[in-house]
Amino acid sequence: MPLQNASIKVTAFIIGGFDTTKRPMVVGGAMLIAYVLAIFANIVNILFIIYDKRLHKPMYILICNLALVDILYTSSASPTMIGVLLAGVKTVSYVPCIIQMFAFHLGGVMEMFALVVMAFDRLVAISYPFQYHSYLTNVRTLGLTCVLWIAACCFVSVMPATVLPLPHCHTTLKLGVALTTEERHGLMIGAVLGPPLVNPFVYCLRTKEIKYKIFSRFKRVGAFQ
Repeated sequence: MPLQNASIKVTAFIIGGFDTTKRPMVVGGAMLIAYVLAIFANIVNILFIIYDKRLHKPMYILICNLALVDILYTSSASPTMIGVLLAGVKTVSYVPCIIQMFAFHLGGVMEMFALVVMAFDRLVAISYPFQYHSYLTNVRTLGLTCVLWIAACCFVSVMPATVLPLPHCHTTLKLGVALTTEERHGLMIGAVLGPPLVNPFVYCLRTKEIKYKIFSRFKRVGAFQ
């Protein structure tokens, strides 16, 4: 049968892959808690860096950028999976699906770019400690970050641009890879929620300035009480 005759007009996709999940409410609830914690931790880090002028330095600008990337990355897929598990919403419209695909891959690419530029920042700081502040200024760091976002958008936009003209022969989306159900879901949830949940604690709570500011805020709250 010719491909043109087999293709169908798709307005929504049916999300598969979670049908055999044991205790979906428990898994969905755990994902919801992890998602809320990841968003909250990253937003707190961003607000600390924005409102404290002492943290307006290249390293903290890059940490703030990483937090934005983590929010984008986990928000591109987590709400959909949580909706499937908790609310039983097993369909996604065509346009939102394409947008989620773009956001998911953009977050993945930017995650790598953000970590690479953070490693480059530390390399310059260690190799050229006296010239570091003249080499990497706030303006140059912001400019480099903007270039990375533009480059990532251009790279990732090829994917939806390639998919849109293609005919569709099925309306079911399978989330996962060729593994057992438990292994597939574990890898998928870990990949989407793991980095955004861990990064704020790795890159911020181990940073003296941010850790001191967080502890001082808690002390102030305790003193008022």
